[in-house]
This record gives sequence, structure tokens and C-alpha cells, in this order.
Amino acid sequence: MGLLALLAACNPDPVGGNLENSFWTLTSAKLENQSIQVPKTSETTLVFSDGKLNGKAACNSYFADYSVQGAMLKIQGLGATKRFCDAMDLENAYVNLLSKAISYSVRDAKLEIFSSNGSLVFTKMKNDEVEAEKYAQGVGKLAAQFPMLDGEDILHLRPILRVDNPGDYPYQGSLIDTSFYQYFNHEIREIWTGSGGDVMAVGQYGGFYICRIPGRYVSSDIAIFRVRAGEMEHVETVAWAWCDEGWCNQQDAWLTDTDRDGRTDVIQHYTLTDDQGKIKEERITLLRQTEKGDMVQDKSAKLERSEYKMAKI
Repeated sequence: MGLLALLAACNPDPVGGNLENSFWTLTSAKLENQSIQVPKTSETTLVFSDGKLNGKAACNSYFADYSVQGAMLKIQGLGATKRFCDAMDLENAYVNLLSKAISYSVRDAKLEIFSSNGSLVFTKMKNDEVEAEKYAQGVGKLAAQFPMLDGEDILHLRPILRVDNPGDYPYQGSLIDTSFYQYFNHEIREIWTGSGGDVMAVGQYGGFYICRIPGRYVSSDIAIFRVRAGEMEHVETVAWAWCDEGWCNQQDAWLTDTDRDGRTDVIQHYTLTDDQGKIKEERITLLRQTEKGDMVQDKSAKLERSEYKMAKI
């Protein structure tokens, strides 16, 4: 009887409703019958997905498990990051109310959560806000691991043979945890999962995300990716090297806007050399980026090999 009486006091008619795959923004709150002001500059979000909830409070990101039974709502294991800011009082009140949730109602574009010590009111996010939130919680987490590589009109990417002794090699990158592989496109994810090897986030340049990826024998390959349809899509493996039984393959790449159309193109210089350093095969190609973002070889391009000198590895 105590719980039923408490529910009646909080809300005479909680109706429940669908929460899964829903996105909300906090508009008002009450703690112990006292209204809490929610500043527009301190947006608090709430997302329900796969039996879990998460969002951004006034200062920190938070997460928890949730379950529903009728109009009853149970939230467990609520945790948050540990950043401090001036709005900690608002955040603490919000987390307190959320952690003590008892029931809820979804009516049109409004969500009310009733707690043992107050209530929270949310409105549905607009479509563009939902897409931004999906990006931030999905592939955006991965993209944030790539620092900007600024200050050059052209970026020379070159491979490495010895990852255990890189010296002053500039493209070592930072390790991407395997949990982030889910945000890469299916084909590349399957290859990495099966072959092993470290994937390193090198940086962003010209709209591309640059990775050093598991190569033929070591992590020597450099590939470029782009964000498309909510995932990190493989565009091209642009630079690589491997040597075996008296000969060595190497390909360097340069990222630059060759025709000044605002899209980054790729120049590739390839050589096959013998153990005396004599070149047995050599080619240089230009991949232009189309308006749709596809990379197409420009066979009419005239490139001077001497202008694109390959690195010694």
C-alpha cells in the first residue's frame, strides 16, 4: 500500500508507453515539491536504447540500465563521468531524481518521469537534434579520437616497416580500442576482427580520417576513411610497404586538393625495387574525389615523379 499511495501522490494516472529508441530533452523538474530552473544554456538529454539509457547532464555524461513493467520504471547502475562545472547543483538534483524513478508517462511529444522525491518533464528531440545525438553517441565518439592535422597544403603519408622501432616516424597514431570497431563499415571490421593487429588513429585531414592499420606482416598500411551513413567507411588504402626475398614494394601517398575544387584528392607513388635498390617497376597515379565523394583515377593527369619523392624506409 505504501508504494501505491506514493505513486498516487506523484501522479494519479501514470500511463507508461514506449521508451525504446527515444530521444528527449529536459524542460522542467521538481524536487521535494520545489521547482528547479532548467537553463536553456545547460541542455540535459536522455536517450533510451537496447535496455540502457544515457545522456548529457549539466556537466557530465551519464549512463544506466533501465526496465519497464506497465507504467513502472526501474533504473539501476547509474554512473557518470567526473567533470566539475558551475551547474553541479542542477546536475546533482537531476541525477537524484532519475535514480529514484518509480513510474512514467509518454504522451505525444512529452515524457514525465515520477520519482519518490519529485518529477522530471522532457520533450522529444527534433529530427536534426536526434541525428546529432546519434552521431555524438555513435561514430562521433570514434571520430573524436582523430586530431586535426593542420598547417600543410599537402600531406605526405608514408608507410613503416618496423612498428616496434619507429624512431621519429610521424604517423604512429593512438590505439583504437576494439570496442570502436563497431563504427567501421562491415567489410573492414570483419577483416580486422579476423586478422588481429592494432588499428591506430593518426588524424583528420581534408575531410578524411587517417588510420594506420594491420598490414601484410606488420601494422604498416595507412588507409583513409570518411563518415557516411553513421559509420566510418573505408575509402582507400593509400600507403603501404612490405619486403620479402630480395625485393621490396612501397607506396607513398599525398593528400591535396589538386584542382582547387574544395575536395581532397590522393596522389600515389609506387615502386618495386630489388635488394640492390634498383627500381624494377614504378608508377604514379592521381585519384580525384568526385562531388559524391567517390575516388576516381584521372588517367589524363600528368604528374612529375620527381615532385613526389618517396620516403626511405
